[in-house]
Amino acid sequence: MTDSASLFSRIIRNGHGAVAPEDTYLFTRQLHVLQKAGVPLLSSLVALQTQLPPGRLKHLLGDIHQDLLEGKTFSQALGRHPRAFTAVFVGLIRVGEAGGLLEETLLQLTQLAEWELELRNRLREALQYPLIVLCTLCLALTLMAVFVLPRFAEMFASFKIALPLQTRLLIGASYCLSHYGWLVALMLVAASAGWWAYVHTESGRLRWHTWKIRLPILGPIFLHLSMSRFARVTAALNHSGVSILETLALASESVNNTYIRTKLYAVREKIQRGVSLASAMKDDPAFPAIVVQMVATGEETGRLDELLRSVSEYYDQQVGYTVKRLITSIEPLLLLVVGAGVLLMATAVFVPMWDLVKIFKQPGR
Repeated sequence: MTDSASLFSRIIRNGHGAVAPEDTYLFTRQLHVLQKAGVPLLSSLVALQTQLPPGRLKHLLGDIHQDLLEGKTFSQALGRHPRAFTAVFVGLIRVGEAGGLLEETLLQLTQLAEWELELRNRLREALQYPLIVLCTLCLALTLMAVFVLPRFAEMFASFKIALPLQTRLLIGASYCLSHYGWLVALMLVAASAGWWAYVHTESGRLRWHTWKIRLPILGPIFLHLSMSRFARVTAALNHSGVSILETLALASESVNNTYIRTKLYAVREKIQRGVSLASAMKDDPAFPAIVVQMVATGEETGRLDELLRSVSEYYDQQVGYTVKRLITSIEPLLLLVVGAGVLLMATAVFVPMWDLVKIFKQPGR
């Protein structure tokens, strides 16, 4: 879900490690409050910088404050840190400055942050239980194979007991881990590094993100998240008066799925040739019918930002419902998996032990 990567953590980021989304949300909200109260921007940055603990964000605010003293605009100062502030953030700030609507722009960024944090927390809570159960089961099986079964294997071998299949499998896994564990770890690291390098290439990332969208169960979740981000950011930019071409360019950067991003680039090229947004999206099956319909209605009525916010809220609800249904379906499956794991560990030890007891009960033993 991890496709689930968050919009606001991508809005404010640095090359030495991302600033916590909660911290950047508080910073943006506090800056909005200070601007709403009429505090000058320079004084606001100084006040916020003094309140922050030492860290990357505090250092960035100092650099931005110095740039403002040298005569740069706020958006220019932010733009000098492209690895800390994305094009969406800088673009909204630039529009807010040009129109004298910096306070409203900061409010929109705050609302984007609240939405993203709430969505991320919901997904985290939904996936926390299955991950804990599966990790615990894997850890129990690993400890069983590495520390427990080798001792029993020596005892079973000394009595020449015919071992059942599950015991032989776990003993074989134990042998591999104890004698070739370094090789297994090296292969896993190499495979992970190779996969990481592949998905960070342009073609590899596109293939991976295309495949994610087409997954039978998780694919709709990834698609709905991308559509929700696109709709919400587009609504915010359109409400601020950004041109449709610049809006699509910035909204495309906010979508963290390369496949959907390439589709949005294609839509932007069609609009440059004079096609309407709804018509450009209608020709591509990657965009759901509800998105195209809402965009068409919004263009006809002049309420594009309002209807796109409705689209985002709709997809947020769909993601929540889908995740809940998925968790409801996973829980019985988890019980079966845990039961099978416990049964495997129990029978792997107790079946040979039962045979060993029968040997001891034989006459003459």
